[in-house]
Amino acid sequence: MAISLLGIILFSYSMTYSYTLQERSSVIESRVDSMNRFLGEVDDDMRNAIYIAGFRAIIGMEDEIANTGVFVDSTSSAFMELFTNGTISGRNSSVMVNNTFPYWVDRINQQAMRLGMNLSIIVDTVNISHVDPWIVRVDMIANLSLSDIQSTANWTQQKEIYEDISVVGFEDPWYAVYTGNSIVKRINTTVYDGNFTSVQTNTTNIRDHVAKTLYSNFTGAPSFLMRFENRFEKSIYGIESFVDKAEVSPFHACPTETSSIDSIYWLCNTSFVVKQVQNWSGFRIDNQTDFYGSDGRIGRYMLAGYVI
Repeated sequence: MAISLLGIILFSYSMTYSYTLQERSSVIESRVDSMNRFLGEVDDDMRNAIYIAGFRAIIGMEDEIANTGVFVDSTSSAFMELFTNGTISGRNSSVMVNNTFPYWVDRINQQAMRLGMNLSIIVDTVNISHVDPWIVRVDMIANLSLSDIQSTANWTQQKEIYEDISVVGFEDPWYAVYTGNSIVKRINTTVYDGNFTSVQTNTTNIRDHVAKTLYSNFTGAPSFLMRFENRFEKSIYGIESFVDKAEVSPFHACPTETSSIDSIYWLCNTSFVVKQVQNWSGFRIDNQTDFYGSDGRIGRYMLAGYVI
């Protein structure tokens, strides 16, 4: 009878213990699944934060240049300072208030805490670069750790994440400096690529392209990001526009024989041989070649049959 009673007690205990383990295992599994899903949401939130902070940081650089009339020493350094600290050259930028990446990380942390989790995101590096003439990419490497408040589980990983930002619509820094911020031009892509001129003497499209200060891709020109540093070298991501000399000459006058191409005109560089389009007073174009030394500007803008 004693052995039977002991057997019943042990069986009852083992059943209770087994049920408790199963219950705890189910709770842990559910918690781990919730944390795993939250990590997926963190990826989306981080991308949104990178885009917002990156977009505003570009505006912050533009504002700094427009207000001071001075180009930045390093586009990448100025961008990272704005992105992470909300400052540029140590001065607060109004456009970055509540828009820095750490600000958005704090908001993600608050969401994690409401779910009973601890989240840490420590930025290692941030970089901005072109992926094509019209798009810049903000790359970030960050160390992420997520743990449950009850120490149920934890994750630690290094994340490499990025977002792409179109440069279309941003202001051209060259106009801000060289016209004393009196003329504002935004990067807008041309609608005439491959159709700048037509048969005989029709230059209507190229004239409209110039009048509207539209931008085109030419690898013999500097990129959008290079303009923040006032750099004029050729880039495979180069973009350029034609300066309307009549419009800008009250603020920045160059000799008549200066090319109307922006990267040449702003320097008043008269060392290049230029051509004039028939019946177009003041307009000049050089024939400097692209990054690869193959195509020249006159061919690029389909003006071979129109220059004199």
